[in-house]
Amino acid sequence: MWKRRSVLATGAALSIGTGLSSVGAGASEADVDELPDPDRNPGPNEDWPSHRGGPGHARYIADGHEFEGGELEAAWSVEGAGAGTVAVADETVYTPTDDGVVALDATDGTVRWENTDIDAGMPSVAGETVYLSGNEVIALDRSDGTVRWETEFDSEEEIVWQTVAYGGVYAVADGTLYALEADDGSVRWKKESVGSDDDDEYEFFTAPAAANGVIYSVTGAGLIALDPETGAEVWQKGTIGSQPDTVYATSEAVAYAADGSAEWPLRDAQTGEFVAVGYGFREIAFGEEIHVGGGSDHGYGGGSIRGDEYSWRLDVLYTYGQAVISRETVFAYLTRNAGPPNPEWRDYDEHLVALNKYDGSVKWALSKDDAPVGSVRAISGETIYVDHDGDLVALREETDTDDQPDESDENADTDGENDEGDDQRDGEDDSDAGEDDSDNDPTDNDGGTDSDDGESVDDDDGDVVNGTAGNGDAGNETNAGNETNAENDTDADNVPGFTTGGGLLGGALGLEWLRRKAGVDESTGVNEPSE
Repeated sequence: MWKRRSVLATGAALSIGTGLSSVGAGASEADVDELPDPDRNPGPNEDWPSHRGGPGHARYIADGHEFEGGELEAAWSVEGAGAGTVAVADETVYTPTDDGVVALDATDGTVRWENTDIDAGMPSVAGETVYLSGNEVIALDRSDGTVRWETEFDSEEEIVWQTVAYGGVYAVADGTLYALEADDGSVRWKKESVGSDDDDEYEFFTAPAAANGVIYSVTGAGLIALDPETGAEVWQKGTIGSQPDTVYATSEAVAYAADGSAEWPLRDAQTGEFVAVGYGFREIAFGEEIHVGGGSDHGYGGGSIRGDEYSWRLDVLYTYGQAVISRETVFAYLTRNAGPPNPEWRDYDEHLVALNKYDGSVKWALSKDDAPVGSVRAISGETIYVDHDGDLVALREETDTDDQPDESDENADTDGENDEGDDQRDGEDDSDAGEDDSDNDPTDNDGGTDSDDGESVDDDDGDVVNGTAGNGDAGNETNAGNETNAENDTDADNVPGFTTGGGLLGGALGLEWLRRKAGVDESTGVNEPSE
């Protein structure tokens, strides 16, 4: 039930100290009247420091790489790590696996550490700590994966996700919103419920999001914005008739699902007033101007957050794809979702597509038959991380061959091409694809439960976290159930630009891809989103 008639409980801040050192501009003792503040950065400054991108979880990168041309190749892959949500910071990739949680070198996929005692997902990175959610919120040391602290909520349900921002960690457990100190997990404040105009008390039921100097969540009384340091109410707007479990935010808008349908009301991030309706199958992505989604009879498309300047639809009804908006481009892996069979609607089925975010025109499309593409787990620097049949694959733009020997040169090594293949068989990648040229400047902060990761609900993007359906990201991560042929074949080593990650088993992807390209084996397809 949403209503709770108990007295509003707001715990006093127990230890506001070192945890506030990373708060953005204008931070510590901000007056509620001065919030929301779009100039206040929730931190950290990475492209994808948390599940679903950043602390706003809107899968939006303001100044990301454009990936012109769509000539992508696999730099590395790690078997069995594709279904979970992903965070990337300081040249390291953090993701849950079937066995626990792993930290991978972003350059070549080698394992930096693995903790097999953790059953959690939806990673967020800030400072020297990785935060995850499952039955509890867990903080791990970034250097070695050891546990720094863990909550004792003893929650009856999975925690959908934690949001790390403003020096704190925010999560909803059994209807109570907790603000924890990032350094030690002590309770900064908590709210069991909030009041409304009808004099009732309503508990929280959405995992929080952070932007504009506030924490956003939803109760039975509507969308609410709270001061991150004190929990004081900034504003509360609207009424709802459903029980969404996720909320997304940017400096421009806040969105949550409406009535269990494909409609997502977008409200002004500063005032909470209604501005637009987005459409998406279990989730949408949006930035400062455009919202994007699909999977229903509205088709796959985008529109303006304010006004009607932009509005477009692809002719691919009932097609789903967790989108990422990066600068001027929408990236999404499109798959059939539902609806009657119709070849005309199957354009771009099992394709990674890049669309102009303003008009929906296709910049490029890459088929699963031609490359190891899949649902987008993260984009960081010059790398797109995807789930390809349960494997986490790092895709990068093909590198030039200027460093190869000139065949016209009498002194050129005529065996150069063979040497390259030998290097790959030895686990070495002489191409630039093995290097991470991305700009990994810290720019960012959704599973325990990203609906996209299969952690509480996540899949991906619907990232199903912990197998719980309903989170916006929950449906995409279920691709982990797709099995690939584990048989070893030396031909796999000859896939251009392909280097398997060390530490975990990482071999089946190359063989499977080669078989598909050679027409030996039929595409196994991708599980339908179960978000």
